[in-house]
Amino acid sequence: MAKILITETIHPIGAEKLKAAGHEVVTMETRSETELREKMKDADGMLVRILPIPADAMEQAKNLKIISKHGVGVDNFDLDAAKRLGIWITTAPDANSLSVAEHAFAMLMSLAKNIPAVSEAYRKIGFAAKNGVEGAEISGKTLGIIGCGRIGSRIVPMAAKGFGMRVLVYDPYIKKAPEGATLVSDRDLIFKESDFISLHCPLNGETRHSVGEHEFSLMKKTAVFINCARGPIVDEAALIRALQNGTIAGAGLDVTEREPLEPESPLFVMPNVIVTPHYAPTTREAAFRVADIAAENLIGFFRDGSVIGRIV
Repeated sequence: MAKILITETIHPIGAEKLKAAGHEVVTMETRSETELREKMKDADGMLVRILPIPADAMEQAKNLKIISKHGVGVDNFDLDAAKRLGIWITTAPDANSLSVAEHAFAMLMSLAKNIPAVSEAYRKIGFAAKNGVEGAEISGKTLGIIGCGRIGSRIVPMAAKGFGMRVLVYDPYIKKAPEGATLVSDRDLIFKESDFISLHCPLNGETRHSVGEHEFSLMKKTAVFINCARGPIVDEAALIRALQNGTIAGAGLDVTEREPLEPESPLFVMPNVIVTPHYAPTTREAAFRVADIAAENLIGFFRDGSVIGRIV
C-alpha cells in the first residue's frame, strides 16, 4: 500500500486508521527541514499540520500524490506548485471550528474581565489586586467579526444569544449574515463601532497585513482585538505600537507573524495581551475529529479517489 509521512504530532486515531487500512506510516522526530526533505523523498502521501512544505521539496518527492491537511488553513503549502505537480491538497473542513470559536470567545471574556492581569497581580501583591483596573461587562456590547465562515458563524450565537451582544459581520464572500448578526459592507465600520473585534478570515494575498495602523487608529481606546486566524493577516509591529500607545485596550492572539513567537517579543510581557501557541484547535474533541478526517482523506484517495475538502 502507500507510504504516508505524518510530519507532526496528531491524535493517535490518525496513524491507527492508516495502519489498519494497510498503509505504512512514517513520522518525523524533529521539525527540521532536513529531516522533512529526506522523509518526503519516497512518501506517497503526507499528513501535515502547520509545517511549511517548500515547493522544491514537493518537486523532489517523486512519489508524492496527496497532502492531507490536518486542519483547514493551507497557507503552509505552495498551491500553485502542488497543482503543477499534480499533487492533491485536501483539508478537514469544520473539524476544529467549534474549538477555535470557543477559544476566541474565551480570550474575549478573559480580556474583558482582566483575568490574566488580576490573577498575576494577586500572586504578586495579594488581595490589593482587587482594587486594580476594573473589568468590563460584555453583555450588550458590540462584537465585530471579520470573516464569517465556519468559525465566525459559530461565534455569532455565542455573542448574540448568550450575551445579548450586537454583532456586526464583514465578509465580502457572503450575502447574508447568520441569525443574530448584521452584515456590513464598510469594513471600517467594524473597527469604528466594535468593542471587541474577532478575526476569522483566511490568509492570502488580499488579506496579508490587511489589519494595520489604519484599522487600529479607528478602534475605540477601550476595544479589544482577537486573532485566532493567521498571524500575517495583522501588521504585528502596528499592533504592538497600538497596544503600547494605548490606542486599543488589549489583544488576544493565538497566532503571530512568526511562529513560534520570538521570546523577546513585547507581546509576552504586556499585561493586556494573551498569547497562545496556535492552541485554539487543541481540544480532545477537535484533535480526534481532525486526525480522523485527515486520515480518511488519505485512505479514500488511495482506495478510490474519494476525499472531502479538496483544495487542489
